[in-house]
Amino acid sequence: MEKVREEMRLGFASLPDPWAWLLDVLDCSTDWGGPGLLTHIVRELQSWIKSHARDQPSGLKLEELQARLLTCLARCHASLLQPLISIYQLHTADYHRLLAFVNQLCQQGKFKEAAILSIKLKLQPDLEFEKVCVPLLLQDKMEVIEAYVEGSLELQQSLLQLLDSWSIPGFQIKDLARQYRALPGKWPEKVNCRAMNKVAFRLLQKYSLDPVLCPHILNQRHLGTLKYLLHKRFVEKSMTQENWSDHIQSIIKDNQWLQEQLVQLLVRYAGLEVAAQWARHYRLLGDSLPPGLAARMDEPAIPER
Repeated sequence: MEKVREEMRLGFASLPDPWAWLLDVLDCSTDWGGPGLLTHIVRELQSWIKSHARDQPSGLKLEELQARLLTCLARCHASLLQPLISIYQLHTADYHRLLAFVNQLCQQGKFKEAAILSIKLKLQPDLEFEKVCVPLLLQDKMEVIEAYVEGSLELQQSLLQLLDSWSIPGFQIKDLARQYRALPGKWPEKVNCRAMNKVAFRLLQKYSLDPVLCPHILNQRHLGTLKYLLHKRFVEKSMTQENWSDHIQSIIKDNQWLQEQLVQLLVRYAGLEVAAQWARHYRLLGDSLPPGLAARMDEPAIPER
């Protein structure tokens, strides 16, 4: 292997323009799938350039090389991004040109490539967060998304708020998915709001963020607990009324949405009479009551047993 490296270094030294030569190689290459000869060439050239810093291109010549490189990056394996960025000093390229290129990748459906390049060049603050990350969420590319928001409180909060928006009552993830039918893989089978909620709670803990960022996700978790308690009380009959009532009130507190959900569930689990008692307890108005319950509200309350 050392012999091959030495031959490569001698070859680079004999080239009039190693930077342009590598771009020619990239243009013609079909070896983009991962580690291979192309990877060795790129890494060896990166090493060779470090010892020939005075020969590096600059000015208009460098800009031309950078423009050529951008046309190759869309096909480039993720492992080659960092050495290519270093070889062609892409961090010095025109910022707006880089942003335009990343947006172009998104338009082409290459969201993972767009995200990885954005991470390498620190472009995230000036990119539309949902444009990049929604398709990655749908494809279950959480490792890429977490790398995308790493170190940025604002981006982490945006991610949690996005996940929370998927738990708003009436939201259908399948409606969103229709916009991304061309995405590869079997991702529709993996994506559902329950899975996203689990992701959200993990990220809240990971980033030490306030759960208040996700009010709708919290509501869904509390709703699940209410259903569990209703089953224990009215199906299994394994909880006393006093114990059950204390648990219910400690969960719901002054959350009107949960109050309404409880009353609706009680109609099914315990009947209109019990549901009316809790509706009166929370002073719920007629418009927020299930059908048929409003007429029961004026009847004398019978203590629940």
